[in-house]
Amino acid sequence: MKTKHNFRNAFGMGQIMAMLLVVLPTLAFIITLMTDYWSVMQEDYKLKLIANQTSTVLDSEQDLRSNTLNATLDTEVGSRLCPKGTTISFSAPADATLPGQVIVTIKYTHNGPYFKNKTLSTQMQTYSYHDQNISITGTCQ
Repeated sequence: MKTKHNFRNAFGMGQIMAMLLVVLPTLAFIITLMTDYWSVMQEDYKLKLIANQTSTVLDSEQDLRSNTLNATLDTEVGSRLCPKGTTISFSAPADATLPGQVIVTIKYTHNGPYFKNKTLSTQMQTYSYHDQNISITGTCQ
């Protein structure tokens, strides 16, 4: 007489489906979070490059109070490094705290799936070769 095999205690289809209901959304969350974090890190890197490039342009300028400074920065720095096709605009120059000090601040607001309205900011401090001081802020928007 043949006996009927019963697989009640085996890893059945119901348990597989229950496991997938837990594992797949968790994996999707982790992958999306890591992708968004990677995007923020790339944007932060671009802001550091813009700050470096801006300070290089400011170091080469002999008159940091010139009326054409913002036009020079727009030409030399431009918006090619701004994240996600945004454009950069520079504030009016202000005095830095110490003589000969050059402070460059670059800002960007990131809107991703998990990091919403996250303002990224990088600041670079250097010194002027021409004994002038300036503090300027660029915003990619």
